[in-house]
Amino acid sequence: MKRGIDMGTQLSKDADKLLCILYKKYLDKRKENVPKNDAKLCGGSNLIRDTLVPNWSLSDVDNTCWELSRAGMLKVNGSNNSIYLVWLSDSGIVYMENRFKNGVKEVTEFLTSFIP
Repeated sequence: MKRGIDMGTQLSKDADKLLCILYKKYLDKRKENVPKNDAKLCGGSNLIRDTLVPNWSLSDVDNTCWELSRAGMLKVNGSNNSIYLVWLSDSGIVYMENRFKNGVKEVTEFLTSFIP
């Protein structure tokens, strides 16, 4: 059986957007020579909401992170639906590398399509 994420993985629009935002943050950290293990770390749902998606409710951030975890894109530590730590999975990074072959520029262009 082949491991990893199927490129046909289907995500909600919010999950797709959050994954792109987290991946862009990862790429920005790597560009600053942050080690991979540290660059993968995204913080908890409070930090993600406060710094990356301030217009989202905490519940929406939690639910979207859990969705991405079920899809294999993120690793999540939490309990009772409260998320304490999120990090990009290796499979999630590979999925995004294959999706956005031109790296941060292409991800940024994609994310601008969400701006009204």
